[in-house]
Amino acid sequence: MRNREAVVEKTQEPTVLFGKAKWIWSAEAEKKNSHVIMRRTFSFPQGVKPPAHALCRIACDTHYCLVVNGTAAVWCGGLDRSVGQMYYDETDIGKYLVKGDNVIVLYCEYYGNSGRDLECSARAGLLFECNELDIHSDNNFTVYDNNAYRTPPVTNCRYAGWDVNYDASLEGQIQSFWEPTFSSSQFKPATEYGDYPDSEHGTLQLRPVPLETFTDINVCKYKKIAGKFDGDKYIIALPHEMRLTPYMEITGNGQERVIITTDRTECPGTFGEENSLIHAHSVTYTTKPTLNVFECMLPMTGSTLEFSVPSTVKVLKLGYREIGYDTKPTCEFDADDTLNKLFDKALHTLYCCMGGTIMDSPERERNVWLGDSSIAARAMYLAYADAAPLVKKTIDDLFARTAERGDGILYSGASGGMPYDIPSHGLLALGEYGLFAQYLKYVGDIALFRREYDTLCNYLFQWEMTETGVEPRVGAQSWYDNLYNVDGLLIENALYYSACKFMRRIGKLIGNYDNDEILGDRMDNIAEFIESRWDGLGYTALGESYDDRANALIALTGLIPQERHAQIARLLVANCCASPYLEWAAVEALCVLGRSDLARKRFDARHALAVTDGSSTLGEDFNGYGTGCNAYRSAVIFEAIELFGGIKVQNGGTEIAITPDFRAIKDMRVLLKLATGEIDVRYKYSDSRIDIIIDNRTSAKVELVLVPGNVDRTAERVVTAINRGKKKFSI
Repeated sequence: MRNREAVVEKTQEPTVLFGKAKWIWSAEAEKKNSHVIMRRTFSFPQGVKPPAHALCRIACDTHYCLVVNGTAAVWCGGLDRSVGQMYYDETDIGKYLVKGDNVIVLYCEYYGNSGRDLECSARAGLLFECNELDIHSDNNFTVYDNNAYRTPPVTNCRYAGWDVNYDASLEGQIQSFWEPTFSSSQFKPATEYGDYPDSEHGTLQLRPVPLETFTDINVCKYKKIAGKFDGDKYIIALPHEMRLTPYMEITGNGQERVIITTDRTECPGTFGEENSLIHAHSVTYTTKPTLNVFECMLPMTGSTLEFSVPSTVKVLKLGYREIGYDTKPTCEFDADDTLNKLFDKALHTLYCCMGGTIMDSPERERNVWLGDSSIAARAMYLAYADAAPLVKKTIDDLFARTAERGDGILYSGASGGMPYDIPSHGLLALGEYGLFAQYLKYVGDIALFRREYDTLCNYLFQWEMTETGVEPRVGAQSWYDNLYNVDGLLIENALYYSACKFMRRIGKLIGNYDNDEILGDRMDNIAEFIESRWDGLGYTALGESYDDRANALIALTGLIPQERHAQIARLLVANCCASPYLEWAAVEALCVLGRSDLARKRFDARHALAVTDGSSTLGEDFNGYGTGCNAYRSAVIFEAIELFGGIKVQNGGTEIAITPDFRAIKDMRVLLKLATGEIDVRYKYSDSRIDIIIDNRTSAKVELVLVPGNVDRTAERVVTAINRGKKKFSI
């Protein structure tokens, strides 16, 4: 092992990013499923105090954890690759430095394969620089290629990466490698693979979302279930569903196999695939004689952590680290018992689906589906305002994929290695309730739409118009929703109409009317077609059956005449075919049709099982099929705040309308943090008196709107401007 290098003084900041650093790895940088340990020791001379701040920049294909003097500083470093690009992280390790000897350890893994969640480059690599310490990745780092990680014969069919298959008898003498005094001849000088930038990894971008937060190791009590023949099972009941990495201390005779899973490792399919099981990543650990200490970097998801252990193995400690997006809720909500329970579950569901992208589910997919992310983004701006950069990254990944493919398609799975062209998802994302509309609504970034206006319009022009509206485009998958009576023709036409309507609005905002006429003509064509599908009971292209999704989406376009509102409202109460993916549309449509009372009844009935099922998250299906945590179930958040609570945000948070509707909700309190400040709204309802209390701590234009019928004590519509400060209105 090399002598520790002394750190004397801060060097001048290079003018070029990673200007002194080399790409480094072990000698086998193209080996898939590669796990290496990198070490760099250094010392502060006697009398020299460590700097208070030491900013490290780190890039790794694929992931790493950073340990400084035995303390984890970064646990889930490295961000899933986007199209043709990588990111670098920044983290300050000043608080971990000590006088005298120090060591920086990076535990790195390279997948070498792709999945729905990411794609890898053709070669592993680590870049590191800390200019305050004058440390840069080069062959002064030592590296150990941990061949205890064996590549399994098969791996998860949807994620990138591999199941962990770890044989501790092959790991070598690497115990305590995070200690400054550790020494081992098995650590060799790192191999240098050239300067930055290089052709394999391209130009790096600063990570646009925060590093994931993580806990210390939680050593837990567990429940032991004795097996008659195949050993014992040790189960840790987690406080809630979470993403985590497992930890254990055990003793054994050697060559015993311990299997680590969660209750969601085998995740069932949903409607039509109820009997299928999708395999998430798991751990198979083969013991060495005597003490085994193992902490896995592999993220897992579940509500219980399960260790299947042979009877010859003695369990000493079991535990985990919880990991997650570095944010906390920026809203508070309190109403009735049903809404409170569902809101809390939706809040935690959304949190579990935030990571390097907006995952549709951390259990089975970890993919960006444009429809799912549109629903999640709408909830995220209300519930986790600090997570707004994740929505922007999702949009940036989407445009990068479109540019890379050159075919004008808005792809789901944009940051992964398996892009999917699902036309209905793209149209939902581009419509009045989709991903882009939410970004405009809460951020107000007109510049993005000036830049990408042609891209978005050209996507719409991929569809052909016919005498019967827009011709559905198949793409890679023609999917609208699960469950019954899916009227794909009407759904696609309604979604397309909404997308054209949104793009005409964008054209007006940016002063670009080049496509206004063609968009208007297409909207007129679709309006005529939809009108032709009215049969006196509802809108249908199915013959004698009716799709609540299609009728709801038509209602949201504004194409239903006033005299038909009552009939469509009855249809949406009687017909409940939508899965949770489009259930929000039916609830919102009922509110738009003036029947928020019926919207609330439908909402309560459809979510009834979730109120009492004991889980901490909301799953893919109302009846328990599929994932137990799915991003589109976060719709509960905006249903509670916007639809039932009547709090609507517009124009980057500069306009807020508060329109109480006491047919849907009685007593309520909502606190929101927006880009323009905080607003606190309370409703107190009784038969004799209604109090509305608004504490406006924003710079926005805030209005209280009282609508006859919504507030039974008003005879006319009243609009009142709410200035900064606290105001109380009694009716």
